[in-house]
Amino acid sequence: MMHKQQIVVVGLGVLGGTIAAELTRLGHDVLGIDKDEEKVNEQAESVTHAVILDVTREDCLEGLNVGQYDVAVVAIGGDLEATILATLQLREAGIENVWAKASTRHEHRILKKLGATRIIAPEFDMGLRVAQELNHPMVQDFIRLGDEQFIVEVKATEGLEGQQVCKLLGDCQDDVTVLVIKRDGNTQLAPDNTTEIRKDDIIVLYGEIDKLRQLAEQL
Repeated sequence: MMHKQQIVVVGLGVLGGTIAAELTRLGHDVLGIDKDEEKVNEQAESVTHAVILDVTREDCLEGLNVGQYDVAVVAIGGDLEATILATLQLREAGIENVWAKASTRHEHRILKKLGATRIIAPEFDMGLRVAQELNHPMVQDFIRLGDEQFIVEVKATEGLEGQQVCKLLGDCQDDVTVLVIKRDGNTQLAPDNTTEIRKDDIIVLYGEIDKLRQLAEQL
């Protein structure tokens, strides 16, 4: 059963508003905060609570009991000062898990030093995704698990028809794992090395990025 969390989202633009609304839909208790009355009104029906508040004002969070919340997300766009002040106040209020949006590496370093536990970098992540998909057209999707570990979805080309998993992996067999093969709406978990690939299979791979790149060059 899902653990219901209490979550503060500061900044209700496209990113913050989407996060707040989706978390509310998933059953969490969400407090949305923005200084823009129009944005707050737009989200009023989509989140548990919505408040008009300027986080650049000192002690502005007093009276909201934000310290009782489990997680905070600071998704303010284009205003580093507001992001810094919001992050500081949320941490000082007692929220240990604070996610903050950064637009540059410089902002990333600053927010880390201020105690943000997770940095959201949507432009960087989207740029990485687009570059990977352009460089390897067979890559359908990927998830970055850490600095080097990725899960990648690859669509099998006609040239892979009939190949066994062991041949597909080749020299990367000890470093890359085939987690799933999806075919015609069916999912085969942890296929063995003798499983044959079919054209248009979706193959889900796990491994370090260098090994995955090496494998992609062979596909």
